[in-house]
Amino acid sequence: MALPALSFQPSTLMGSKAADSASGFPDWVFLCEEPRFLERRNETTAKCRTSEGQAVEVSFWLVDPPGVSYFTFNCPGLDPSVFHEKEPPSLVCAAAAFVVFCLSFRGSIDHFVYRAAPAGKQSLQLLPDRDPSSTVFRRTGFGLLPCADGQHYAVAYIDRQCLGKDSDWWFHAHVFSSETRAWSSHRVSLRHLTKSERLMCCRHGMSQQISVAGSLGWVELMRGIVLLCNLLDGNPVIKFIPFPESRVSFLDEDGHPELAPQYYCNVACSGDLIKFIEVEFDDPVVRTSGIGWRATVWERKISWDKWEIRSTVDVANISVDQSFSAVLPGLWCDETQKLDLKKLIFYTPLPSRRDDDLFYMVAKVNADDETAWAIAVDMERAGVEAMVQFSLGRYTYHIAMYSSCDFPKYLNMTPGAGMDNPADKCSKRMSVARLSAKQCVVQVLRTLDWLQELDQCLEIERSTDNTYRLLLQFSPVSSLRSSIRPMVKYANDQGEAASKAVDFCRRALEDFDLALHGSPSDPSASVEAMRSKISDVIQALDNIMQIVPSTLIPKEKMLGDASDQKRSKATSETREKPFEAKNTVYGCGCY
Repeated sequence: MALPALSFQPSTLMGSKAADSASGFPDWVFLCEEPRFLERRNETTAKCRTSEGQAVEVSFWLVDPPGVSYFTFNCPGLDPSVFHEKEPPSLVCAAAAFVVFCLSFRGSIDHFVYRAAPAGKQSLQLLPDRDPSSTVFRRTGFGLLPCADGQHYAVAYIDRQCLGKDSDWWFHAHVFSSETRAWSSHRVSLRHLTKSERLMCCRHGMSQQISVAGSLGWVELMRGIVLLCNLLDGNPVIKFIPFPESRVSFLDEDGHPELAPQYYCNVACSGDLIKFIEVEFDDPVVRTSGIGWRATVWERKISWDKWEIRSTVDVANISVDQSFSAVLPGLWCDETQKLDLKKLIFYTPLPSRRDDDLFYMVAKVNADDETAWAIAVDMERAGVEAMVQFSLGRYTYHIAMYSSCDFPKYLNMTPGAGMDNPADKCSKRMSVARLSAKQCVVQVLRTLDWLQELDQCLEIERSTDNTYRLLLQFSPVSSLRSSIRPMVKYANDQGEAASKAVDFCRRALEDFDLALHGSPSDPSASVEAMRSKISDVIQALDNIMQIVPSTLIPKEKMLGDASDQKRSKATSETREKPFEAKNTVYGCGCY
């Protein structure tokens, strides 16, 4: 049975600031590299079949940075347990409008290319295999390079070989062209490189992929970047770019890293610039709060012969506006009488994809928390720009890796528009605690939609075991709690009534959020208790909408008497009788 298209917008599913674009999609996102498995669709969904004929769907749940975005797989008829634990489904690489995924089960490994496009024109294509007798492709060997026309792409796989102890090392570049739908192979010599560069290339881990200035790059954070240039010209050339010599050493006495390098450094590309960020800790081994650190961002172009420092900042000098205390009160430091980022446990840095001085950090309040915080820091002014809470899902005790991707902006473009020059809205960064009133109204409306569909899901399941995890992944409530108060001054001259309505709403949201993040065995997490709290929140949000000027309500989301009655009727019907599950399929088995 076909899955229904859901009405809520993906940009509001996670705690984040509202998307600024008309369609609700950000220009770029931080995308978690590990998927969720969920039988739900939205307007980003695309589908195809695996090499064995199994139907597969992929959907994206997108929010503005610093919020964390996710993607979900749905393979109708298959339980997620069939996928290999050693080779779990994952994001491989992304560039421009294209995203490459890997899906491994039943002894086969399939790669898919998702192409973002507007007006329901997005697609998902299975990447054809090369000669079955050829080398088995590893996930980290892939790279993706968009063509100049914006419509086609090349997927390259690097295979390294040594012809003998004293012989040259060679790379074989296997290239798939979306235009010809065929693979070709190129032998690439390393002879022009120095001996140390050849050694670096041959020992390179290739754990991360980038595309910059028409070239493909494979990154290993401890060594540097292997660049494959001139790929589309049919005469590829290998180049090696080491990381800055002045970078901090995180190696122990035996030459091994104290911790995984992703905890210290990262890479991103902005146009023809490569940006490298590194964080130096006062104690690089201990992961706890109260540790001092300094972040430095280098940049360089392929044509440059060295890295240049772009910006640096010390956590001791980073200011945190008092308004963020409503979002994260745990930042308060009694000694300094101000908010302090050192109160958080720093986990990983993420450089901005834009030509700016922002960087993003992932942090936790306590090591065993099931949620983490993504925080935007302006290095130029040494201040926090925004912060967003997000769920770690199954990554409670470690931080999953995230890739910065541009593909969402191609979902926003009007049909027929050029793919190479979308509007750059990087200046539209806003704290979740500083949403405009109109954006907050949109959040309220979409949260209402989300709550009603959640109520139906609970009625179907009659159990919170699976649904609880779904809530934890996609709840917009935490964000709304911190951003709804600014709406008071925009109310229709309601005065004290407006303030009371907002206070009542905040209490209802808080009660619901506490139940949401509590233990499933707690009595307050029962189906009846949860649905009662949902009803309270819906009533509170409806009261809020009664005091909001109509000029703040988007035309497509106007709530007239008819829609109010329809919602009230739908809510009462779900209270009076079980929802007919035979007409709808919901799978709430997020892990």
